[in-house]
Amino acid sequence: MDVPTLTFTRMVPAAIPPMRADKAALGYMPTSAYQYCEAMRVASAHGWYLFPPADIQLRFNGADVFHAVDGEWEPLSFAYLPGFIELWDEHCPPGFQGLVPPFLRALPARGAVQVWSGWLMSTAPGWNALVRPIANVTRSHLFHCYEGVVETDLFCPCPLFINLQLIASDVTITLAHNDPLFHLQPVQRLSYSEQAHQCALKEGLLPATDKSQMMSESEWNSFRQTIRSDLPDETHRLGDYGATVRKRAKREED
Repeated sequence: MDVPTLTFTRMVPAAIPPMRADKAALGYMPTSAYQYCEAMRVASAHGWYLFPPADIQLRFNGADVFHAVDGEWEPLSFAYLPGFIELWDEHCPPGFQGLVPPFLRALPARGAVQVWSGWLMSTAPGWNALVRPIANVTRSHLFHCYEGVVETDLFCPCPLFINLQLIASDVTITLAHNDPLFHLQPVQRLSYSEQAHQCALKEGLLPATDKSQMMSESEWNSFRQTIRSDLPDETHRLGDYGATVRKRAKREED
């Protein structure tokens, strides 16, 4: 049996399961891009959307962060879901009583807040988790999500969280539990290693230097296949890129 690349473990019973990301970027992608830009569709659909475990209201006054508790604003240090400490202590293994992850945490940086999704995750060896803003979606100008790569094949199962930077001050920032908050994308550790960052330098028009080479004739010919022009003999049609990519994917599946 194949080992799954990712394993999600629900800790908060009300937490919404991770949702496979959407090629249409939750409907925010322009229709023309959805129809013709396979690159945007693939980037948007890579991974899962994660949700807050409950409705959250935050305020930032430029120095301190507050969160709403029963309609009242309280300074944020740590916050726990109502009743979750008792649920945890009742059902966790011996020796884990009191080791409850907070679902909100104020971070040392001014206006930074950590939100736990209510899930743990682990990945197969060599695979890790990139947590980031939702691809191709501008959700809010009130806050933004930091990006991070967590080595969840080593530190696992790991609480699946996102760090936010609150931007707007003296306004209520609402995070709804049924609205995706951040994007998780599996990445292979090799893809961000030093080996993956080895590169070659080439010159396309000017003469090569001691550290570079000139583009070859075959590379020029291949380049011609990637661009469109207004020449009468143009053969590269709108949508060719997406059709080619999908054909390759089908061949690999077969």
